[in-house]
Amino acid sequence: MRCLTDKEVSEWLLAHSIPEDPYRGASAPANYVQFYAPSTHRHLDAFVRNYSLVIIPDSESMVHMTDWGLYQASQMIAIMGIRSSCDENRWLIHAPGHLLAPEETETGVALFSLSASFAWSSYLYCPKQRSTLYNWEGDIFDFWTDCDATMEEMKLLLARSELAETTQGELVEGGKASPATS
Repeated sequence: MRCLTDKEVSEWLLAHSIPEDPYRGASAPANYVQFYAPSTHRHLDAFVRNYSLVIIPDSESMVHMTDWGLYQASQMIAIMGIRSSCDENRWLIHAPGHLLAPEETETGVALFSLSASFAWSSYLYCPKQRSTLYNWEGDIFDFWTDCDATMEEMKLLLARSELAETTQGELVEGGKASPATS
């Protein structure tokens, strides 16, 4: 694992034609689904592992932490422990990207699962089919990909994981699902 600054994250995404913020701009991948995140850390960890094995197997990936506003010291200790095991000593704010080789899948599972469990926000980017999984503070996930077959695999993974898609009548405001208002 190699940690990246925000500038380096942007450069890596640009080099792989992956939109940094898929909600904005015309370059977002064609397929999209939003769904509720697993409700326990055990189920969350299993889902992220299955996602890594089924949707982005044997691929380079990046976990980019984007918001950890109300963190507890114990949470930062866990993340910094993972980072220091790879000789990274900079604070998360200075290098929030985590570039992972294909053989570092479990490190990516740990980083993304913990960020969702801690109610932080994070992206899991992969050049394969421009697949992006976004964690809205552990409540809702968004997924984008360019590949129809990958989207079908994702829908099967959601069904096997018993995760429901958000309904048409909901909006995401401030990272939380809420009933849509007229």
